[in-house]
Amino acid sequence: MRSTIFRRLAGTVLVTAFTAACSDQGPEATGDIDITMQQTDAILAQVVGDWSASIVGAGAAMVQISPDTVEHLAIRITTIEMLPQGRDEAESGAWVTLELGSPVIIDLTDLPTEAESPLVIASGTVEVGDYANIRLFTDSAAIRFAGPISLGAAEDFNPGVAYLVDIPSGDQTGINTDITFTVEADADGTENDVGLLFNAGSTFQNVSATGTGGVMLTPVIHERGDGS
Repeated sequence: MRSTIFRRLAGTVLVTAFTAACSDQGPEATGDIDITMQQTDAILAQVVGDWSASIVGAGAAMVQISPDTVEHLAIRITTIEMLPQGRDEAESGAWVTLELGSPVIIDLTDLPTEAESPLVIASGTVEVGDYANIRLFTDSAAIRFAGPISLGAAEDFNPGVAYLVDIPSGDQTGINTDITFTVEADADGTENDVGLLFNAGSTFQNVSATGTGGVMLTPVIHERGDGS
């Protein structure tokens, strides 16, 4: 039986957006959004992985592995933040925060592909306007390999074992996506769909052992439809 960390999110998690409720002119206009996620097609991911292997370098601390060798990669998202266009991301209060009703657990290797309907990972209502970025905060992650893997560590990583994953700054500055989108008023979540795309090939070209029995990597997440 899969452990809880690998259970796929069932249904849509409703979220509440904390934005400025009003201004001198009255309440701000808002729009409903759906944040969705897909993964690149497995064949495309393999091609990207094979190409990147030639540029990693045999002596690099970070190594490249094939996406086919990863059985599961699950992350637990605790918060989603969005950056309105024109705001300084380093400025206090610049980011619009979506507080999840409960953490969202997603198996990135089990997401729909581009040819299928994306998975809705969050829905909410936010201030209308242009946005320059979304970042996903995580407090835990785990990986399970399909076969034995060597990451330059003293011991190989074995199949069928869930290893903790260290995502650098995942709980501090989040996983940045650099996605741009516009939220319009009087539009439902489908019309204001914010699409994210997990790129397995790019993610698994930079993997390392933590030295404490875990794995370090950064999930690469793009804007869906950006050609990645």
